[in-house]
Amino acid sequence: MTDYSQQNSETQRISLDEALAHQSDDLSIIDVDEPCQQLVLFRIANQRFALPGSAVNEILSGDQPVYFVPGLPASTEGVIHLRGNIESVITLQALLDLPPTEQTGMLLLVTAAGIRSAIRIDYLDDVCDTPVSALKPAPDTLSSQLKPYVSALWQPETTFDEEVSDATGDNTEVPSAHNRAATVLLNPEALFNAYQQGLG
Repeated sequence: MTDYSQQNSETQRISLDEALAHQSDDLSIIDVDEPCQQLVLFRIANQRFALPGSAVNEILSGDQPVYFVPGLPASTEGVIHLRGNIESVITLQALLDLPPTEQTGMLLLVTAAGIRSAIRIDYLDDVCDTPVSALKPAPDTLSSQLKPYVSALWQPETTFDEEVSDATGDNTEVPSAHNRAATVLLNPEALFNAYQQGLG
């Protein structure tokens, strides 16, 4: 990256007013008033999902000890001890009509519908701020089982590269077309209401 002051000294000097005017022109193309929503992006059974960051209290390591409790619904993996509190761990595969997975993954501690619980995910992809205008209504083509829990769809405009380790052990960025796949924004209130009703 070329240093701005060095570039000017090598070509021609400009006044402070000119420099500020130039900077003002550059900033004018950025819509700073665009409302954004924070999303926590993750995958379950190779499907891309997101939850609003406002509902996710914490991201936890997936290798935490989970204690089985008899009599809980099948979608409840068990409970964890978290800083003196007991939190349930639930899976969303049955609720979202997804095949079961054996990934340890990670846990998202989520509060919605008056309860707090950890949700088991396979992979955490990112936490990002997304313009609200980029969130599109859920299409009618979604399955009837999934549709009640979907708030919106988001498809990134840019391709994210994934880092993989090559034979030498060095990390290499590999362009991946599937990274542009649409992400399903889930409604945590609907998910937890269904969970409390025993639908999952």
